[in-house]
Amino acid sequence: MKWRCTWCGREYDTDVSSCGTCGRETFETVSEETSSPFEGSSIVWACTNCGREHVKHSPPCSRCGNHALEKRSIDDGEYADEISVPSYLAVGKPYLAGAVIVIVLVGLIITGVVPFPGINETPTPPNAPGDSDESAGLDLRSVEFELFERFEAERGTVDASERTLNGGENGVYIEYLTKHRVAQQYDEQYDGSMPGTSEFDLRCESQPTVGVVTPGVDISTFEDESAFADTVAEELFTDDSFRDAVLSGSSNEEAIRVHVGPDGTVFIGYLAC
Repeated sequence: MKWRCTWCGREYDTDVSSCGTCGRETFETVSEETSSPFEGSSIVWACTNCGREHVKHSPPCSRCGNHALEKRSIDDGEYADEISVPSYLAVGKPYLAGAVIVIVLVGLIITGVVPFPGINETPTPPNAPGDSDESAGLDLRSVEFELFERFEAERGTVDASERTLNGGENGVYIEYLTKHRVAQQYDEQYDGSMPGTSEFDLRCESQPTVGVVTPGVDISTFEDESAFADTVAEELFTDDSFRDAVLSGSSNEEAIRVHVGPDGTVFIGYLAC
């Protein structure tokens, strides 16, 4: 047995003294078979003056202030289109394009294609005393290429595979290492440390061979880059470990950096992988 408020239609499982919705005290019994207005339809209270509908009988009208509200029964299907719940896709569609752009951008940042401050930044080589671009009138970048040509020629004499001179991340790494060594030797205030190889995007297919050597060559006695490179290469090849690194068949890329210290000492940074 259920009881229904005769005013607002609210149903109760037990007999109550007053309706919790409208406050009225008159009820009628409802059999289990009787369809409830809360199941098949909805009850609203419409203003007799402006038509504004209210979910409770709580005069006056919230729109016009009229105190006369009449009860109406609204079928479920009457406002089906108005109360239908939109799908997740419909709600999120306006933001879909933006979300795709964000996902793609994050992917490009993670892979290093797009630089982002603090993420995937390659360490910047330290300032080091001496010359890293030109010394004694010689272009040190040209000297690096001349040395590579000498190394390629030497590999040709023993049928070793050719290599590529890498000026990208491999070049940045060996430049950092070379300047780090120079700064350690000449700058008393330098307290930097050498970053690990994981902080550089090294393009290596094998374990890299890395080192910084100081051949006993006076750059001021040479008039051109080619003659200077000839003498430096000849001096370097007297070191068996350096010669093995140049001729090893397991490497296919090289990076070379030349730096001249304040006292004329020549530093050769070398990476092979």
